[in-house]
Amino acid sequence: MTATTEMSGFSISGPVAPMTMQRRLLIGAMYAILIGAAVLSLIPFYWMLMSSFKPLQDILTIPVWLIPREPTFANYHELLTTTLFARSMFNSIAIALINVVLQVFLCSLAGFAFAKYEFRGQALLFTLVLGTVMIPASVQLVPNYIVMGRLKWLDTWLPLIIPGAANAFGIFWMRQYMYSIPDELLDAGRLDGATEFGLFWRLVLPVARPALAALALFVFTTSWNDFLQPLVYLRSQEQFTVQLMIATIFRTKFQQNFHLLMAASVLAIIPMTVLFFSVQRQFIAGLTLGSLKE
Repeated sequence: MTATTEMSGFSISGPVAPMTMQRRLLIGAMYAILIGAAVLSLIPFYWMLMSSFKPLQDILTIPVWLIPREPTFANYHELLTTTLFARSMFNSIAIALINVVLQVFLCSLAGFAFAKYEFRGQALLFTLVLGTVMIPASVQLVPNYIVMGRLKWLDTWLPLIIPGAANAFGIFWMRQYMYSIPDELLDAGRLDGATEFGLFWRLVLPVARPALAALALFVFTTSWNDFLQPLVYLRSQEQFTVQLMIATIFRTKFQQNFHLLMAASVLAIIPMTVLFFSVQRQFIAGLTLGSLKE
């Protein structure tokens, strides 16, 4: 078996060395470690899933049954009928989707402007935007709470949406990707009479779909898993997000509600799982193509 390699105009051909036994053992050991780590990481999820189909007394029984003796959906029925968990799921999905739409649009628009236009103070403005990343979120809580209180936005969704509508990470992410879009494409659009916003909407956004999908997944994940901000700004259970509702179930008679906690945890991971597998290809492309090109 031979192989040909071309480097700087020269071609090198010769037999390909067979894989040595030592290399095969090394690769086999590496795969064994990765498979073992994957199995270990799945054990808690498997236990959570199986426990969600068990009555409370079976969950607390020792030794633990790996498979439910009598699987039941009673935990899910009790969770959805005796608590406001269904409402909290709706709240979290709505807040996350609104955040995705706003942040993807505004961050891509700002990233396009920073990447493709030159204006006075551009470098300083972008430096100030990136500088906001260095301010810890915990430091911002008190002043943000005072502002939201004066705006009468407490116990509403607005504090979870408006302050992060155009965040520094999203702007930086889209700016870096926009550099990979050739200027000739924009010049051709201008020759065809497209407006500047038309260039962004009709030419840039379709090309930047991988970066948009990756950013959308980041935003949805961050919003869905957010616990601190809903804890600070929300008061009534009708406005609670899914993370707050799970914490409420955890705090209220923990051992008596352990079966509900397992069912709630299973339901809470479904939207993220579905979303990731839906945009998996675009997400990986967004991470690997053009995001670091400048």
